Amino acid sequence: MRRMFGVVVLAAAAGIFFPAAAVAATALPTSQVPQRFGVRLVDVPVSEAGNPRALRYIIDFLHPGTVIRRRILIVNQESRPSTFLVYPDAAMIEKGAFIGDAGATRSELTTWITVQHAHVTLAPGASAFDLVTIKVPRIATKGEHYGVIWVQQSSHEHSRRGFGVIEVNRVGIRIYLAIGRGGVPPTRWTVGSIIGHRTQKGRQYLSADVDNTGGRAIDVTGTLRLSGGPGGVSAGPFQMSQTFTLAPGQSIDVTFPVPRALPVGPWLASIKTVSGLNVVKAASTIKFDNHLVRTTFLGLGSSIWVSGVIALLLLCVMGFWITRRASAPRGVRPMPAHALRAR
Repeated sequence: MRRMFGVVVLAAAAGIFFPAAAVAATALPTSQVPQRFGVRLVDVPVSEAGNPRALRYIIDFLHPGTVIRRRILIVNQESRPSTFLVYPDAAMIEKGAFIGDAGATRSELTTWITVQHAHVTLAPGASAFDLVTIKVPRIATKGEHYGVIWVQQSSHEHSRRGFGVIEVNRVGIRIYLAIGRGGVPPTRWTVGSIIGHRTQKGRQYLSADVDNTGGRAIDVTGTLRLSGGPGGVSAGPFQMSQTFTLAPGQSIDVTFPVPRALPVGPWLASIKTVSGLNVVKAASTIKFDNHLVRTTFLGLGSSIWVSGVIALLLLCVMGFWITRRASAPRGVRPMPAHALRAR
């Protein structure tokens, strides 16, 4: 049995708060707008005690045949008693996002998961623990498996006009579970293709390619610092536009917005990316002038100018062809090619 310790995570970020997914025929009155509730992970493996990702998500590497248990804390922050549905669901990582399915979609991982209380009823302001058990079979597929434990609230309302409304709210805890033999798969990634951009409207940003070259999923955040600019000035740090999640083998372009007032450069761009306890840094000399749409010929964009030249050439060719036909003698047909042979 793996050693565990209990941690009550004080921040609401320990759970994943999602907006309501509503199926409605009409809008709810203001008095019926759903209120707030949350879920927090309580148990964390001792080996992951310092990992901020492990405080928020169920993250583990397990051998086939292993059983783990995790407590979660459900908190009712509403002003009325509420009943919550607790269940596992499938999930996937796609286009830099961790996406949990809805409606208890089955996967190999969900068949290993049970919850102690599928329904939890709480008074206003009350909280309760629930227990999540994951039993990995001996024939489990190796590699990473993704899922989510949803805590869901549904309400059924009727408007004055008789329309039925179903309001569904879900919050959840992600599951990143790697299955295999031997040691823990490595967590690593690379940062490359650092490029500065300036749009036609003057918006400036830096992009970089992040490639997950390890064996575990990563949730990447990052900061950008600029140094050695015109006159020796420095700027930053600037935050990555959002957090991206990448499965092993996936890659994505991340962006760092910067103020319009910054000079074009050149700059030494230093990027620091973080996922849990892992850090990857990269640096490159850049200028914010890539992808700048340069103008020419009375302010027209270069692409418009090229299109105009092509159209003008086509008109010239058509005019030459029409002139040739008009100059040919009437009633005379061109001699066929076979008639030109010597007799």
